[in-house]
Amino acid sequence: MLFSNLFRKPNSQQKKLKSYLQEHWGVVPKELEWYEKALRHKSVVGSGKFCHNDCNERLELLGDAVLDTVVTEYLFMRFPDANEGLLTKIRARIVNRQMLGDVGKKAGLNNLIEARIGTEDSMDKITGNALEAWLGAIYLDRGFETTKKSICDKMLKDYLDIDDVVKQSSDFKSQLIEWAQQQKISFDFRTYASEGSVSSNFVCEIHINGEMHSIAEDRSKKLAEKQAAKLSCQKLGIE
Repeated sequence: MLFSNLFRKPNSQQKKLKSYLQEHWGVVPKELEWYEKALRHKSVVGSGKFCHNDCNERLELLGDAVLDTVVTEYLFMRFPDANEGLLTKIRARIVNRQMLGDVGKKAGLNNLIEARIGTEDSMDKITGNALEAWLGAIYLDRGFETTKKSICDKMLKDYLDIDDVVKQSSDFKSQLIEWAQQQKISFDFRTYASEGSVSSNFVCEIHINGEMHSIAEDRSKKLAEKQAAKLSCQKLGIE
């Protein structure tokens, strides 16, 4: 901690952040700077106030590794009879970007993120990345055991239903998510209301490695995503 920070009184935003950490993650922070950085998306870089090292991408890398380790151990201990293939599939369902985005929103993390409106990344993706960076911040601030406890006691219990994840049917969307996670390939579901559609349809675009891979339209978000996932699975030869 910087010597100057010893005498610096926390501002209202920092007080809010400290309260959020304690209430939603069970963490009493030492250095709030890590958490402020974890919530800072790369879209704010270049505004004159921040440089690249001030955004959350490095913390995201660290948090991803910590989360992977903790979730793997958690599943290993919870399901002693499951083979490595099943454990890998369950882990992939938990740590994929869409699931992390949902977890981040349930935890209210999306309301604290600092990002420019109009960024190319979807808010779900930004929230999922910020969650990984957030866990990286907890790790650097309070160590591995505190991070592990926060993931197991909060994320995997309060913000995610493990039993529901395990029971997920192997539909096209699940297959695509698991394939991308296993291949370490970035992907993104971008779903939005169809412009000018009288029937209020929804369009889902699936982007793989930054390029649009498939697109589908249907009467609900869920159906549009399933159709787009089916097209991508067929193109990729995923059974």
